[in-house]
Amino acid sequence: MERNQLNLRMSETLRKLIDAKRIELSGSLDKIPSRSDVLRLALEMYFGQDLSASEVDRRTFNRKKSEK
Repeated sequence: MERNQLNLRMSETLRKLIDAKRIELSGSLDKIPSRSDVLRLALEMYFGQDLSASEVDRRTFNRKKSEK
């Protein structure tokens, strides 16, 4: 599957909100999610679609593959 990269410019306020959500989610996810993970979760909620199968972070996916 080909994946495109999206560069996003954001205010300091938005960055701080995303980082606070990362820490909040770390308790339920047993890891600190990346900023991209937080944005993917927010977009899933916004669109009302489960994107987990198609929008896996390749860095995490590759790390899990290499651990096998």
